[in-house]
Amino acid sequence: MSRLRSALALVLILPGCSQGWTDAHAPDEAASLIVGAERIDAPEDVRAWQVEYTSRTVDGAPTTVTGWIAIPEVQGPMPVLAWAHPTVGLGDECAPSRSGGRTPFHFIHELEAGWAVVATDYEGLGGPGLHPYLVSESEARSIFDIVRAARELDGRVGNDLLLWGFSQGGHAVMSAAGLAPVLAPEFNILGTVAVAPAVDLIGWPQRALGSPQQGFIVAMMVAFAATYDLEIADVLTPNAIGLLDEVETSCSSPTLFEVARLSSIGAFVVDPSQIEPWAGLLTDNSPERRSIDTPVLLVLGNEDELWSVDLLPRTIGLMCDAGTPVATSIYVGENHGSVGAAARGQIHAFLADRLAGVPIETDC
Repeated sequence: MSRLRSALALVLILPGCSQGWTDAHAPDEAASLIVGAERIDAPEDVRAWQVEYTSRTVDGAPTTVTGWIAIPEVQGPMPVLAWAHPTVGLGDECAPSRSGGRTPFHFIHELEAGWAVVATDYEGLGGPGLHPYLVSESEARSIFDIVRAARELDGRVGNDLLLWGFSQGGHAVMSAAGLAPVLAPEFNILGTVAVAPAVDLIGWPQRALGSPQQGFIVAMMVAFAATYDLEIADVLTPNAIGLLDEVETSCSSPTLFEVARLSSIGAFVVDPSQIEPWAGLLTDNSPERRSIDTPVLLVLGNEDELWSVDLLPRTIGLMCDAGTPVATSIYVGENHGSVGAAARGQIHAFLADRLAGVPIETDC
């Protein structure tokens, strides 16, 4: 049991003890999403909590997810910025809210602007079950339910929602924007920023097999097998399966997993993009194929070793064909790790413009 869940167990069993938790509820109580909320450090005039909240899996089963919420001391209603983090691994100890991920102090400009900020750890990171890595619906549910949890914590939190994510998080926010009409029709999504997002999942195995990147593909196949009740031996060799304990518990990048150093012959029985239902799932979980009604900004570095700008024409074409108003910004000399910091000012300005109702100039 994780440290956070252990603390929650204490407060639920011993409600009279002072553990720093508020609004504790059992996960199956429909009246509240909040299981527990512990105050954490935050910038001046901001209240912040590490939270555990209820959500649902892709098959509809109740689950709990962790993350943090920060709310500035301003008059409401206030918009919400949902931050979605990059790949951190599949193990519970990888949860960014406890392992050194972004904190409220990384969002001072947004909090000073009067925006509430939320950051989910995603399903399965810090909560029960295996993390459904790059499963669009799971990521979207985790995002929407932490926004709902923020509204429970403070009634000044409004329905206007801004989305911002990096790498896996870019995949998550694009997925959330595309699935919002079904999963969260109560929210008014004003704009989405996807920094070097994971897209073209159907083409990724061809690009990655035999390279260090194939660790990402293995992690994704393990997550798909668990989420969709598939047989992992249909795509992975016994050599790769023998290394899955590391894949499912490690908090290092999948490119560093031992399985990433296997040859493609040593890791895969077959390219998963060439066999059903895996190929269909890769296509369905590629968020650029979904129609997104609201503006999207893609931010890329031209030296990104994971997100080649060669993918851009096809990605933009699919998004435009789906009716998504999309703009792009390419930073020369920036790679996968540096592009987000380089674009920090532009990202804030883009989101502020969406709040102000400024029209977007698309690349379609």
